[in-house]
Amino acid sequence: MDADARHGKGQAMTRGRLAALLVGVVTVAVAAVFVGAFVRSWSQDEGGSYAPKRPVTRASVTPARSLFGQVVTLRADVAVDPRAVNVASVDLAPAFRPFRIRSESRSTTAGIGHASVVSFLYRIQCISRECLPNEQNRGATEFRISPSRVTMTGRDGKRLTAAVLWPTFGVQSRLTDSDIGLSTPTIDQPPRLPPISWAVSPGFLGWLAAGAAILLLLGAGLLVATVVVRDSRRLRTPRLPAHLSPIERALVLAEHAAAHGEVPESRKALERLAVELRRRGVGGQADEVEQVAWSEDGPSEASVAQLASHVRSNGAH
Repeated sequence: MDADARHGKGQAMTRGRLAALLVGVVTVAVAAVFVGAFVRSWSQDEGGSYAPKRPVTRASVTPARSLFGQVVTLRADVAVDPRAVNVASVDLAPAFRPFRIRSESRSTTAGIGHASVVSFLYRIQCISRECLPNEQNRGATEFRISPSRVTMTGRDGKRLTAAVLWPTFGVQSRLTDSDIGLSTPTIDQPPRLPPISWAVSPGFLGWLAAGAAILLLLGAGLLVATVVVRDSRRLRTPRLPAHLSPIERALVLAEHAAAHGEVPESRKALERLAVELRRRGVGGQADEVEQVAWSEDGPSEASVAQLASHVRSNGAH
């Protein structure tokens, strides 16, 4: 056995170094997953891994206030998770009486994250008596269409349903007391909202938050690594030649443990040495070894070296 193996010198891989290396690898891997799975999707407006747990519906009526006989547009959006629902099976059963459907269409687009959005568009019109505005009310008469039923088939073959609740809308007479024979009433133009603006760009705040999260993650990994790297115990104790006697093997193990600051291992080796010395009938030296082994501060490298020299010089090995 060479001197480095005997006295514990050199840059051998220790348990602390291995643990610190593993902490570093795990930290970098988690940071990479965070960037790949969340930051990339968010920065590309992909919505990350979002997907609705159950079908989500949204409905709109345009315009919200119309004239009698005017064509009204109904739109229903159904968001589903294509991993759980067969998108092609999503269907809506229209029931718009007394309105009649003039045209209809169906389209599918990619939603946020993993969601798919199936849109149903209907252009409806009513020129029957049922849709005449209330004569006693020169304002708009409120109409509400019955909820529509959406059906679909899950990937497991089960039948799923959802309801589309249509918002109310108003129908106004084309003739008023002041406009009869003089003019044609017009529809109020919807207000034009100003463009959305921010004091601080959401994209900048998102990247700032993502960078802070990654720095905190790396900092936490560094703190853990600085603690675990202090464990200087080697992964494996050096192999001892088979020809060594039990006393000499105990001495070598005690010296190795003391050189690396491994107090528990050093005490075990010295206790083993004391047992072997008593078997040889050297009880006095065994008591001395036990005193060093179970001293309050633990066996030091110097005390173990001195003890080993004393045992070897007495020929006990």
